[in-house]
Amino acid sequence: MDYDPTRKSLYTPESGDPLPDFSAAWDVDPICAELSRLAYYHFELKDAPRLNAALQHAGFTAAQTFEGAARGAQAFGTTRPDGTRFVAFRGTEAGKLLDLVADARFKLVPFGAARVHQGFLDAYASLRDTIAGWLGRADGNRLVITGHSLGAAMATLLAAERAEGELVTFGSPRVGDAAFAALFAGRSVRRYVDCTDGVTAVPPALIGYAHLAGERYIDHSGLVHSQPPTAEELAEDRRAGRMIYASRYAWKVWRNVLVRELADHAPVNYVSAVTGKRTG
Repeated sequence: MDYDPTRKSLYTPESGDPLPDFSAAWDVDPICAELSRLAYYHFELKDAPRLNAALQHAGFTAAQTFEGAARGAQAFGTTRPDGTRFVAFRGTEAGKLLDLVADARFKLVPFGAARVHQGFLDAYASLRDTIAGWLGRADGNRLVITGHSLGAAMATLLAAERAEGELVTFGSPRVGDAAFAALFAGRSVRRYVDCTDGVTAVPPALIGYAHLAGERYIDHSGLVHSQPPTAEELAEDRRAGRMIYASRYAWKVWRNVLVRELADHAPVNYVSAVTGKRTG
């Protein structure tokens, strides 16, 4: 899979087809990357058959869908043959006012003894009860919670309330303060950051936000690093990534997004890296 700099991949990820070899037999993190992309399918409108066809072809159960209409939030649940349950949240949709409002309401509000982003919490809260009903009590089966962008933020909030859940996110903004991040100490967390992805830099730490541990950094060539690079290595890799983007893609303004900070956020670029299919 080539690196995809197009406006289409960033702004309408639901237009992409599922990977033809997508399978429930994959490792968990590649599964989560693809489920997070499939979460953009508009199953509440017309894409439920399309979503279910993709899931069932891969060996999963049909989706149990969740919608918080008042907040414009969506997610779905599915199960693979070994009993592992997945909950995948939809990220920000371009041009959808409720999503943009959720992203913009960055005031920190109480979450137990911690504080979290008000807009993210309100969006998640609109789905909390229906998801809890589907999950029921912890039954010993593995639970994996995932999402991209705004979906990653909502996934993080669900994981904070479900101690048995693993958390795998892609392009996640900061969700809460340091006390919130500390709730995940000792937990299974993989937080993927694609090179210069600008969404992962907001809201800023200067106003009280902190990232969870567990970063998996994707370098400019698409290789995943299980340990975060040093500040010097990070700066050099991002510099190289921006230079390559400017020379190869940025000038095609009729087709591509202008800067790598946006292109790196596209769900398909997380999929190609985490599945090991990135070729360019």
